[in-house]
Amino acid sequence: MILKAAKFLLICIGISFFMFPVSFYFLPEAVNTKMILAGLGILAFFYDNIVKKTLTIPRNLLYSIILALVFSLWCFYSVTANATNDLSYANYWVSFFTWSFGAYAIFFIIKQLDGSYTLSRLTFYLASVCLMQCILAEVIDYNPGVQRLVDSIFKQGQEFYHEVDRLYGIGAALDPAGVRFSVVLVLMAHQMSNVGKVVERLPLALFYFVSFIAIVIIGSIIARTTWVGAGMGLVYMIASYLRLNRGYMSGKQLKFWGFFLGLTLLTVVISAILYRISPEFRSSLRFGFEGFFNWAEKGVFRTDSTDKLNNTMWVWPTDTRGWTIGYGLFDNWVFNTDIGFCRFILYSGIIGISLFSLFFIYNGLSLYGRFSDMSLLPLFLIAMTFIIWLKVATDIFFVYALLYFIEQPCTSSTT
Repeated sequence: MILKAAKFLLICIGISFFMFPVSFYFLPEAVNTKMILAGLGILAFFYDNIVKKTLTIPRNLLYSIILALVFSLWCFYSVTANATNDLSYANYWVSFFTWSFGAYAIFFIIKQLDGSYTLSRLTFYLASVCLMQCILAEVIDYNPGVQRLVDSIFKQGQEFYHEVDRLYGIGAALDPAGVRFSVVLVLMAHQMSNVGKVVERLPLALFYFVSFIAIVIIGSIIARTTWVGAGMGLVYMIASYLRLNRGYMSGKQLKFWGFFLGLTLLTVVISAILYRISPEFRSSLRFGFEGFFNWAEKGVFRTDSTDKLNNTMWVWPTDTRGWTIGYGLFDNWVFNTDIGFCRFILYSGIIGISLFSLFFIYNGLSLYGRFSDMSLLPLFLIAMTFIIWLKVATDIFFVYALLYFIEQPCTSSTT
């Protein structure tokens, strides 16, 4: 039991350092945990290929490499043509290979410690890590001693989080955390909707129920981008049910979803009680679900951040050259916009954002070629990229990097 718990903890630490990169005070500032994992991934890759003489790179990943390189080259052309030195995405190939080798390290660790690397196992560990980050964020917020300990070890811009009074875990904060929570919520929705063994195993089902609800609530307080994953996760479960069952619900499924709804209602009741008796919880909940409170109290679903996005952040090029190749500027918020569509077009033009979009579309569709039983998951991951770009400029290749190394169909595997 102790050995199993130790293996579980090591895997979760590895995945957390991959999903939520963070720097240490005792290391150079430029070195973070994602880079360390990438280095370990390179060593693991050569070990598998030289010592074991096995090649584990999926063919589809090779095409993804080509698209990433083409996009990087175009961004470099944009930067050069505009005489800027902003290599934010001209160096995307570096980020691509860092994520890829980091994912290989996670694949290697799980293989060595847990025996196999399947979607169900990966989702279980991802959900565990996100749940731990949410719990840790609350502990850090309520316990000054833990906060001081974390702040003395990890360098993650916590001074800004203190200034704006935002929750944070270890590397998990603001929109990057919300994006990762969103991706994991959709993966969890896939597991709950399409893996029959989850329905049959009450402890695993209970874990997914509790984790989904906790990540939605606390994750939204950390970053309201989590709403994207919450909404898409619920839509995924409904769409999968209608697609696979055509309106029919078995007794086990009825119990499964009845239990989920019951737990959700219980969470609502507990939250309502805490909302009345705890000023701190009330403040956090009102921030995390500001749109819903405004809808209930004022009849309009809005937040301060969405008002800023809609009123001031739709910034576009002002000439044909800008629309075509962009202005080669991305860093330092030079155009005063967070919106991904705007920032990518302003940086590399319509051609650049088209190449980047094709890159993510290919990554999603390539999953169909490997595992037909992934159901709607690839389509939802593709959609998530463009939905998130309505709010923030980011990329979710980290999840594709992890999925590329899945060994077998996910329907028969459980954790």
